[in-house]
Amino acid sequence: MEKKIEAALFDCDGVIINSAADISDAVNAALKRFRMKELSYAKLKSFVGNGARVLVERAIRTSKGLPLDAPLPVEEKKCQEILKYYLDYYYSHAIVKTKLYPGFAAAVKKLWEDGIKLGIVTNKPTNILLEILEFFKIDKYFEALVGGDKVKNLKPAPDGIFMALKKLGVPASRAIMVGDSYTDIGAGHAAGTLTAACLKGMGDKKAMLAQKPEVLLGHAAEIAPAIMLANIADGR
Repeated sequence: MEKKIEAALFDCDGVIINSAADISDAVNAALKRFRMKELSYAKLKSFVGNGARVLVERAIRTSKGLPLDAPLPVEEKKCQEILKYYLDYYYSHAIVKTKLYPGFAAAVKKLWEDGIKLGIVTNKPTNILLEILEFFKIDKYFEALVGGDKVKNLKPAPDGIFMALKKLGVPASRAIMVGDSYTDIGAGHAAGTLTAACLKGMGDKKAMLAQKPEVLLGHAAEIAPAIMLANIADGR
């Protein structure tokens, strides 16, 4: 990183929180309700990252023994019913097993105190995102929250990043997008930000690294010292 960083944007699932267990439980509750085969935690975890609709579609196809690119084996009305059940269940059980990743709360507090503007760009619904941030008492640090319901095109489209940066008043060239999947890194590059990849997140590491992120992290908390060092170097 050679330019001064004024803003850091974060994905949510796999970056801020480890939410795979609660998401998996909610999907399986929906599958069970509609008399479909429940799926393993590992399988459902691999489906996270492209929004609730895609998650549910993948779960339905897999439950029916179909490949992910097969036509959806249920009518649209039925799919909408399953999606609604999943979202309602998840909203009511979003913080049962979910945990913040190590050091994240302290890291965003440090960035905030240092004057770095912070935002979240996620394919997750905004109402669930806000509840989670409030529960973990980190909501005050983020000036821009862009959930999947706020944009026409989900990541890897850059729409959410553009929206967040406009609210923060920071150009893309002075921002970094921190994520754990190819959708995050792709969205950052499409928007013109730097990108940082969390290798201990929930996303497909091979697909993420194929997008050539500029910074590699274990957990997102490591972005705080990385930004500090970059900005010190920039001031020389």
